[in-house]
Amino acid sequence: MFDGEVPDRAPVCDFGNGAMLGYTGRTLNECRESTEVIKEVMSKWVADTGADLFFGPIETKGIFMDLPDVRIKLPENDQGSLKGAYFRSAEDVDSKPLYDPLDPAECPNFHRYVIDALKATHEACPEVMTPAWCEGVLTTTGFLRGAEDLLMLMLMEPDEARRVIARGADFSRDIVSAELEEFDADYVVYTDPVSSASMIDADMFRTFNRDLLHRNITYWKERYGVPTMLHICGNTEPMLDDLAATGAAAMSLDHAVDLRRAKERFAGRMAVMGNIDPVSIMMRGGPDDVRRVAQKCFDDAGEGGGFIFGAGCAEPNGTPIENVRAMVETSMANPYD
Repeated sequence: MFDGEVPDRAPVCDFGNGAMLGYTGRTLNECRESTEVIKEVMSKWVADTGADLFFGPIETKGIFMDLPDVRIKLPENDQGSLKGAYFRSAEDVDSKPLYDPLDPAECPNFHRYVIDALKATHEACPEVMTPAWCEGVLTTTGFLRGAEDLLMLMLMEPDEARRVIARGADFSRDIVSAELEEFDADYVVYTDPVSSASMIDADMFRTFNRDLLHRNITYWKERYGVPTMLHICGNTEPMLDDLAATGAAAMSLDHAVDLRRAKERFAGRMAVMGNIDPVSIMMRGGPDDVRRVAQKCFDDAGEGGGFIFGAGCAEPNGTPIENVRAMVETSMANPYD
């Protein structure tokens, strides 16, 4: 499907890295400490859901832990949060080094918390598709510079914004490349919530992000032969044409986006994934609710292939596994000829 072919049925993507912890009775802190726990969690969740594409429980802030003077809070059962930015001024952007992700000696925490976790997921689940991952261009840069400060620079100091975004883009490219050097991921998940139309407009996306996303996505495809799934939270309808120009093989859309319009705008240039509400339907609804909404998603975007069942964002801890299975059942009930 990533290559434009029509599969036997629409695949089901499960970004239930929180949901799978609740189901298996494990915590993220246990996963941080042991890749064997990650393998245990993934093996059970994969077997019991029947889905096709997965994103497991990793500590996403592990990509920042090797930067000096960056403080990160690590809750027991939630992703970490940065306390302050690494680049605090224009001078920092020009002078402060970023580690080389391809050199394990420079970034032991990145290898421990991210690469080893992703590799464990891949090894535990060879029969399904598992990814390499990084935050997208603007989101990586937002963590490095501070998201609010970055947005102000984009509005008020565009040249300075371009300098820091260039560093974030290179860093995220190298993060994924280091992962792809370590294991044979099936695809890349590139998550860029700072690109949401809730935060920037389409002109800002085109000016500061689109071409850098395309550069990185094309680089991984040409060097490693791996397609990319791009995910951006919120309403991305104003950016649909530019999203199709990023070179991503699939676009994961939040439930705020109309799937039918997105599929029409993409016009075969990329697949669409989504976009069931992860809270009101996936976590708080029942299997019948999921089947109803999933069927509408398929009716809106499934014709002719190029569609992946999935939630509009990560499924929260507490999402019933029966609701993930309901997506799979809807996929099975709608085979392609």
